[in-house]
Amino acid sequence: MDEFFFQIIFRLVNRFPWIGRIASRITWLRRFISDNFINWQAYATNPRPRPFSMAAPYTTWQSLTDRAFTGRHLPEAEGDQHLPSLESVVNLWRRKENKEIPSVDTSILFSFFAQWFTDSFLRTDFRDRRKNTSNHEIDLCQIYGLREEITRLLRLKKDGKLKYQVIDGEIFPPYLFNVEETTTGNWVFADKEFENLHPRFILEYVFNNIPEERLKRLFATGLEHGNSSIGYTIMNTIMLREHNRICDLLKEAYPMWDDERLFQTARNIMIVLLIKIVLRDYVSHFTQFNFTLDPTPGMAERQRWYRTNWISLEFNLLYRWHSLVPENYMVDNKPYKLDEFRNNIPLVTQYGIGPLISAASMQRAGRIGLYNTPQFFFDPLPIGADNRSIMERSVEMGRQAKLRSFNDYREAFSMPRLRSFEELTEDLELQRELKELYNDRIDDLEWQVGIFAEDHDEGFSLGRLMVRMVGYDAFTHALTNPLMSTQVHTEMTFSKVGQSIIEETSVLADIVKRNVKDSDTVVASFRTSTASD
Repeated sequence: MDEFFFQIIFRLVNRFPWIGRIASRITWLRRFISDNFINWQAYATNPRPRPFSMAAPYTTWQSLTDRAFTGRHLPEAEGDQHLPSLESVVNLWRRKENKEIPSVDTSILFSFFAQWFTDSFLRTDFRDRRKNTSNHEIDLCQIYGLREEITRLLRLKKDGKLKYQVIDGEIFPPYLFNVEETTTGNWVFADKEFENLHPRFILEYVFNNIPEERLKRLFATGLEHGNSSIGYTIMNTIMLREHNRICDLLKEAYPMWDDERLFQTARNIMIVLLIKIVLRDYVSHFTQFNFTLDPTPGMAERQRWYRTNWISLEFNLLYRWHSLVPENYMVDNKPYKLDEFRNNIPLVTQYGIGPLISAASMQRAGRIGLYNTPQFFFDPLPIGADNRSIMERSVEMGRQAKLRSFNDYREAFSMPRLRSFEELTEDLELQRELKELYNDRIDDLEWQVGIFAEDHDEGFSLGRLMVRMVGYDAFTHALTNPLMSTQVHTEMTFSKVGQSIIEETSVLADIVKRNVKDSDTVVASFRTSTASD
């Protein structure tokens, strides 16, 4: 099926949502549409392996095999690119007069989930930006850690559970530091083992400028950025609670199982739950397809794109969705600015997980695109000799890699090259600015600028090429996970109890409602309109 066919379907389903709901209820039709939609996205460009990575500008054995070097879709651009100044291009993302452009109905919860989810596999190496520290898998390393030695430090070593603490009757991750003894200049770890969770130099970078009262109460997490925002903390806490809840169910059903089997089975179940949420809830929001994605079992293994996953630089840069971040996050009618919902565990324990999720679900995030990134991401980073802002680092990273033009990427992803800036966007001011920066030559437009400048089709929350590239990476990433293989995705792997948990879980709200006090009233949705539907 081609793009024209799916464009017709998108328009019909967006205009008549009942069509998507009916199709979702008919198993054979749901799977037929899902399989074809996924293949349409997954065959948008050539399947892996690719001849290039960040290891070298030409093909080498290392560039084909060493996944410590980040992958890339296309080879370097040839010759001098004659690009506009870095400052002028970075300013394209800036919110004008600090005025936020709200999304149509994308919730702040979606923004929280996006950061938490992608941080687990889009991991640039601190010391060499050509490299990554990723496992290249959806593996819930946010709560389990990147390596087994980290996992062991986070395990309770009893009943398969992860370490936890109880605050005001609710389960949370354990504190990283001793609250009474820790100061900004003297870290005292709450558990001697936690000193080995993450390299000290990375934590010093991540925890720079955190107020002491917040520093004392940071949680021990699988990744070094695990406390970076309220949203990250919410997701880590919900997933930890679900893991430990599943352990209780498994122990009751299989009393002879030891700690190791309980833990390993619960982790397998949890990873598949996350993949289901990503496919059925998260990815579906990009298109607001009003349709439940449900591929036929084994469908992916019969495709040419079923190859070992390798995170690309383009996927990493594409996901710089800082424009989602709102100017204010309202909780209990009180506004919290960005600085207040970063690294602020006391705020999470004060309100509780349920009220924070409901608040995030009922408020719109920013619209993904240019002219809509908060000032914070343009401020110099007061860390070390290199104090460039987050936005400067992002744009320069693409330039240093000599990424090819926006039109080259459209062509690589089976989309026609654009002939003018008028085809890119209907925004007259943006047209004018881009024409000035790129001398009215659409073929000179940088890929990173183009994917954020491109108009969104009706019912979509991303630009056209970005939708295609996100869809490609998301589907070929999730469905090549070893736990999704027909040989592995069995009752033997998950147990009968585990299979039941997987079958009864489709969206994030299913996990949330199982793990909060106020399950009857909590709202957990990536669409704000759901709160009033």
